[in-house]
Amino acid sequence: MNEKGDAPVRDYVKKLPDPDRATAYAYLKHLSDVGYKIRRPFGDYMGGKTGLYELRPGRHRIIYFFLVKNKIILLHVFLKKTDAIPEKDIDVALSRKEICEVLMKYDKVDFGG
Repeated sequence: MNEKGDAPVRDYVKKLPDPDRATAYAYLKHLSDVGYKIRRPFGDYMGGKTGLYELRPGRHRIIYFFLVKNKIILLHVFLKKTDAIPEKDIDVALSRKEICEVLMKYDKVDFGG
C-alpha cells in the first residue's frame, strides 16, 4: 500500500502483458522462497544505507525491503530504461519505506495476503 491506500506494485504487475506478468510473478515467488538469499539475475541489494533491494524481472524493477526480518514489503515498481535507477524512483521507495516503518512502530501495518 502507498500513502493513499493504493497497492501500486500489485496494480502495475496486473496490467503487464501476459509474458511480463508471468515473469514478475515467478520472480516474486522466487523472492518469497529464498528471501535474503536471492541473487542476480533475480534480485540484488541496492547498496548504501537505504536498506532497499531490487527484484529484476526483465526490464521491470520492483523495489522492496525486509521488515521484521522476514516480511518482504514491495514499495515501488517501474520500467527501467537506463543503466542507473532514477533518483526519483529511489526517493518514492524511500518515502514509502519510511511511512511503513513509522506505521510498524504503532502496530498499524497490515501484511494482508
